[in-house]
Amino acid sequence: MKTTLLLASLAIATVASAAGQTYLEETFSDNTWEDRWTTSSAKLNLGKFELSSGTFYADKDYSQGLKTTEDHRFYSVSTPFSAVADNAKEDLIVQYTVKQEVNQECGGSYIKLLPKGYDAKTFNGESEYAIMFGPDVCGTENRIHVIFNYKGKNYLTKKEFPVPRDSKTHLYRLTVHPDQKYSLLVDGDVVVDKVALEEHWDVYVPRTISDPNDTKPADWVDIKHIEDPTHVKPEGYDDIPRYIADPEAKQPEDWDPEADGEWEAPEIANPDFEEWSPKFIDNPEYKGEWKAAEIPNPEFKEDPELAHYKIGGVGLDLWQVKSGSIFDDIVVTSDSEVADKYLSAWKSNNAKEKELVAALDAAKEKEEEEKRMEAAAAKEEEEKKVDTKEDEKDELDDDEVDETEAAAAAEEEAEEAAEEKEAETEEEEETEEPKAEEVKEEEAKEEPEVEVEETKAEEKTEEPKVEVEENEWKLEVEVEEVEEEVKEEVKETKEAKVDSKEEEKESTQHDEL
Repeated sequence: MKTTLLLASLAIATVASAAGQTYLEETFSDNTWEDRWTTSSAKLNLGKFELSSGTFYADKDYSQGLKTTEDHRFYSVSTPFSAVADNAKEDLIVQYTVKQEVNQECGGSYIKLLPKGYDAKTFNGESEYAIMFGPDVCGTENRIHVIFNYKGKNYLTKKEFPVPRDSKTHLYRLTVHPDQKYSLLVDGDVVVDKVALEEHWDVYVPRTISDPNDTKPADWVDIKHIEDPTHVKPEGYDDIPRYIADPEAKQPEDWDPEADGEWEAPEIANPDFEEWSPKFIDNPEYKGEWKAAEIPNPEFKEDPELAHYKIGGVGLDLWQVKSGSIFDDIVVTSDSEVADKYLSAWKSNNAKEKELVAALDAAKEKEEEEKRMEAAAAKEEEEKKVDTKEDEKDELDDDEVDETEAAAAAEEEAEEAAEEKEAETEEEEETEEPKAEEVKEEEAKEEPEVEVEETKAEEKTEEPKVEVEENEWKLEVEVEEVEEEVKEEVKETKEAKVDSKEEEKESTQHDEL
């Protein structure tokens, strides 16, 4: 598209026409750009340029331009005109496009129009220029520069024009008219239309000054507001104090006048006091703010050569933190039709680029949304895992509680069983004692001699040496031991009785013999 559009154009040309003259048309459509542009040797380690259409484009051929490729670098290249541009009698139009795919942190994308006879090899940031024009972004500063050099001094416009901040290609056009006015277009939209340079630049001293011999008349009234004479202060207002002693305050009991001085009650706001302030009205005699009469400034001198230049070339002298600026379609001409031709091509490309960028943005948004959904799903899954772990932990805690309760219940059952067994043991003892008594009584009837021994056994049975301990199992053991002892004694008693009867029988038989 670009090749077809500019088939009859040369990268550097001086084309005369009825409408005007063209000094430069640079499209960077071929690989011979380095034959036309000179890299400055004034600085070491300068950033390098390369031809590029960027990472996205509506038309690759149209979008190809000169791209900065290295971050944190100075760039300095320039190209001369084949003829000197002189705008004394015709418009000077400088127009170009910039595509900034990477958001610029601090860097310029402007161009400089260089004076006739400039040195391309020594060209740098300190070199003199006629006009500097284009976007500059650094921190909070975001403006399109329009700087004119006048008598060796650079004047920055007092107006601030914001830089479009997106990744699309933007077109900038500055027109300097021979009547010392200028116009500015951004993306084909008129920002400034034929405004006098002295309105936006302090290149001249003021055309007029206040007459130093003029004085304010004695009867001049410049007081705008006066007090309302009908608004009168209430009678006795000045006699009513704002504060009074607190009537409810009492002197402390421990107050010592000699040591503490005379006691005074603290003050409080007087409830009878009302704030009053005068009201103001417009002064009917006000004549306005007095100013001395203006007279022509004797030091002012209009310069018919203001903003008239003899330009020999154009240069890119930049500092960029983030590289990626693509410069293209640099045109310097006095022919508005030539500039409009490139503007028309830009508009066509811009329409396609908008659609492309919209599609890219939509795809990016979709991708980001999918990532957000994936992240949300992953987070939800992680939360489920956490919840599952917590549920498992709760179940384990419940099992531990159940086991604890079961152990407590078993312990309680064991205690109850021990108490029941103890009660049974006591009941058996109570039952065994009467039986033992009956046996003793019978044995006493049959064998009086054994009474003493049975009595001793009873006493021993009645008073067993059993110490009741806190632990129930020990008590059970001791009770069982006592039972065994009682049983053993009863058994011994019975055996003794039997032996006694045998001895008695043997004695009787012996006597009979």
